[in-house]
Amino acid sequence: MSQFNLPRINFHGSGYLDTPTANNGYIPNLQIFDQNKSKAFMPPRVMVPVGVTPPEGATVHKDHSGNYYINPLNINEQNFKEWCTYPLGTYPADSSYAEFYKNKKVGNGGKNPGYWNYFGDLSMTLDNVLVTGITVPSTQGAPITYHAGNIHELNNTIAQLMGAELSFNKDYFTPGCRTSAYLCDVDSEGQLCTQIFFGQAGLYNVVDGKNITYFKGKPVKSTVRFMNLNRVLNYANLVPMGGSASFFTTVEGSDNELVKLLAPIAGDQVDGIFIKILIHEVYEVRNPQYNVMPTVEVTTVAGKMVSIQKNPAKISISGSITPWKKTGMKTASICRILKNPMALPLTLITTNIPDPVPYKSNKQLGLPASVNLAPIPFIVDTKRDLISLDLCNMLMEYGTNPGKLPAYAGMGDIQPYQDFVNYNFENINVSFRPDNGSNPVFMGSIAYTDYVMSRFITTGGVADLPLPKGIDYLNGSFSIWVKNVEMWMEDDLYLVSDQAGIYAEQNQQPPGNFMSDGLPKGPCYLRVFKRGVPVTQQDAFDFIFQACNLNTMSTTNISQQIYDGVSLAFPVTDDGCITYIFPTSADENFPKKFSLAAFTYIAMNSCLVVCRVLADDASLTPYLNGEQTITWEVVYEKVLELYKMIYPIMDIILPINPTTWGDAFMGQKIKSLTDESNWQYPLFMPVTRDMSAAQRKLLHMWIDQLNSSTLTTHAPKK
Repeated sequence: MSQFNLPRINFHGSGYLDTPTANNGYIPNLQIFDQNKSKAFMPPRVMVPVGVTPPEGATVHKDHSGNYYINPLNINEQNFKEWCTYPLGTYPADSSYAEFYKNKKVGNGGKNPGYWNYFGDLSMTLDNVLVTGITVPSTQGAPITYHAGNIHELNNTIAQLMGAELSFNKDYFTPGCRTSAYLCDVDSEGQLCTQIFFGQAGLYNVVDGKNITYFKGKPVKSTVRFMNLNRVLNYANLVPMGGSASFFTTVEGSDNELVKLLAPIAGDQVDGIFIKILIHEVYEVRNPQYNVMPTVEVTTVAGKMVSIQKNPAKISISGSITPWKKTGMKTASICRILKNPMALPLTLITTNIPDPVPYKSNKQLGLPASVNLAPIPFIVDTKRDLISLDLCNMLMEYGTNPGKLPAYAGMGDIQPYQDFVNYNFENINVSFRPDNGSNPVFMGSIAYTDYVMSRFITTGGVADLPLPKGIDYLNGSFSIWVKNVEMWMEDDLYLVSDQAGIYAEQNQQPPGNFMSDGLPKGPCYLRVFKRGVPVTQQDAFDFIFQACNLNTMSTTNISQQIYDGVSLAFPVTDDGCITYIFPTSADENFPKKFSLAAFTYIAMNSCLVVCRVLADDASLTPYLNGEQTITWEVVYEKVLELYKMIYPIMDIILPINPTTWGDAFMGQKIKSLTDESNWQYPLFMPVTRDMSAAQRKLLHMWIDQLNSSTLTTHAPKK
């Protein structure tokens, strides 16, 4: 079961991503975050490119890869956070290096080291995400989608869902309630594996003054699936701001009002609900002036109100809620897939697309002349004689009606668009080519009126076409034509994993068990489908996938027999992030020489599994073995410095100092929040999930040591 199942409860609205950005590696020649070691570079490093003269008097260092760097002038733990909010070269203590930073080969001048939202807390908030359409099966042809204008014609109790609100807030009906959903990248620099950890999701309404909860439960962790880095055409040159991403999650359980409404129409067992979430129309103020940025009040653990700068990304949310069955996947669909070959990009007609002029620039941002198109998942429903195609992530759009540039925007930022229009492909024509070599059979067309923005919002982007009877659709492949050009062709293989984002400890035993969505740890399983049918172990075949280190751009080929449900064994001897690419065509092989076009194509089309191996720091061993005393200074240096510098919101809410962390009550709370048994919950600490088991053990030992000391000090006299 998947987003294609009926009935579909479609929704649309907006939201905010409050992502912290100092760990993104955005400025090419500035290093403040060592992802492999999960540490801050202190002091930070500015690389010295070949042919560039370092500032006079600067000490030049050499890293383990043989690259040269200098340290910013006079930057230390005391002023690091303030320095992060100044355009590089303008912070008073470091300003004498300004000309070096401005050198075009260095390319760092005028950019904030903390990037665009240094104080983000990783939260994802939905705002007015409402049910906009309800799609139900029809006895005559394709399913019917009802919207606010004709919902009165739907003679079914499910009609009451129109206008209900999807929310991730805890205690939805309580004023001031907050979101329970938090984002976390497995690889914060490569950014190919964003995860959403949910505390709760629910669908709610208020009817005649009565609060109604249709469902409420904890979804499983969701990992990004399909991306379209060319989604918003007049943002396309601001990667990844111009992109979109699909997420899928499941809420298990059938004891709720929503399942009771879905089940009679589904006509099958319903074990829970499946949620498709598309994030698109992302707007970021990417080069903000922190000194005039809006602030919000946050409450510290001591109850103190503190003002901090906030610049979350504004997004649109579209998607659907459908019935889920235990035989389905939890974070992806079981389906077939159409892909646009790299050699067949679509030439765009951009005549009516506004081309923005960035702030303090005298030229337009630019529009792409041609783009590769995102894949189209689809299913063939033989019971209803339908082909259902999910165009949700594939469709491209462009902004119109530019709004006012925020007062705190900086050089290079663009105005936010207030309205969006879906790009017009004209007719999207579907055909089927039998394997026996006979002529392709025309299946039907999807007209622009079927995917214009207003229609897209009500259908969740899924288009259904009736199929001719009497054809064996397993013995042939589908394709899609636009203006007499075959733009999408079915890829016979569809590979996917529910364990797409996984974590391991360096040199762990056993090596093949990974953390994916909490305890127990387990293998990473690959699902393998051929034209929508699982490939049995009896039909296993040899396959080559790639292990890619995006930090060094090195790639290793790995050969393995694969079939549906095969477990994948990834090495855990080296720390860091490895992206495993499962190419089903030559287009999806990682290039020997880096190419943005090739990287974009892989990100949009390939099955990816990203594994983060957390470092086993040998310097911790003497402390863990009791050979050396664990002091606050040791805990700070080995564990907590990263969070104070790179994720400063943590230091604001829970001040990283011995008084706060050494408090007896707070110490037990911290032990609970960092305990591995709570890993799958959104507020597991750290939310970034980059604290190794050895680091956790060191922290817990220090807390226990303090508690033991306190108990001894206050023990009653005999």
